[in-house]
Amino acid sequence: MTHLSRSSSRSSRSYVAHRRTAQFLVYSVVIAASLLALYPMGLMALNSFKSDNEMVINPGGWPINWTLKSYGNIFKYHGGMWVNFLVSVGVSLSSTLIAVLFCAMAGFAFSKYRFKGSGAIFAMLLATMMVPREITIPGRYLLFAKLMWLDKLQALILPTITPVIGLFLIRQYMDAIPDALLEAARIDGAGHFQVFWRIMVPTSAPVLGAFSILQFMGVWNQYLWPAIAVRSRNLQPLMVVLPMIVDPEIGFIPAWGTIMAGCTLSVIPILIVFVAFQDTFLSSVVIGAVKE
Repeated sequence: MTHLSRSSSRSSRSYVAHRRTAQFLVYSVVIAASLLALYPMGLMALNSFKSDNEMVINPGGWPINWTLKSYGNIFKYHGGMWVNFLVSVGVSLSSTLIAVLFCAMAGFAFSKYRFKGSGAIFAMLLATMMVPREITIPGRYLLFAKLMWLDKLQALILPTITPVIGLFLIRQYMDAIPDALLEAARIDGAGHFQVFWRIMVPTSAPVLGAFSILQFMGVWNQYLWPAIAVRSRNLQPLMVVLPMIVDPEIGFIPAWGTIMAGCTLSVIPILIVFVAFQDTFLSSVVIGAVKE
């Protein structure tokens, strides 16, 4: 008995030691990956407190002379980039609200209604996700040119309001909602729109919140299409204007300090949206992890 108890004690101590070693390795990898991901963001924020000249001389170190001059230059550049900032906010919010509404309605239709060709239509929509967006730009440009919508805000909003990834995520989530819940509402006299708005939308709040974050980030960060479709400086989003900031004295050298300050400010709306929807985003992750 004594021998067995000693053997059991050694095995338990060995198990605890192995478990602590495994936890240490996992935590080390997570911390290292986090630092690696946060390093560019931290360097960007530090560089935003440097002048344009110091940014060229000392791009990777701590600021020698801390200054807010780069942030002041943002509001002086071409009459103030706050206009472009407001354009980005307006376009991103409008696109997100419309996309969430359209994808929620389409996901509800594909999930809870059976109509002829629904499976084929959904499969064709999913197939479009395999097509790079850059391939569609020439055709999209010609279409908007014929409609005379180039250099207008609708050229920035309309191409982004029907993302197939949103339809896919919402439809998959709604598939898990019991049909009995909808039938009970219909027995109580609820119509199609009432079932959608009063039952499906509140029940699908986690996935709608998660998709809102992804949609806002995607529209906010887009560059190629806005740079092609909009030429008026006052209608261009912030991401298009930032790379064009040059030294006002020389004229062709990028003003890197001002660009870093603009990039730092551009992160703030994304953080606000994430904080606003983080509860629904995290709950959607948890629900997706435990769903049978």
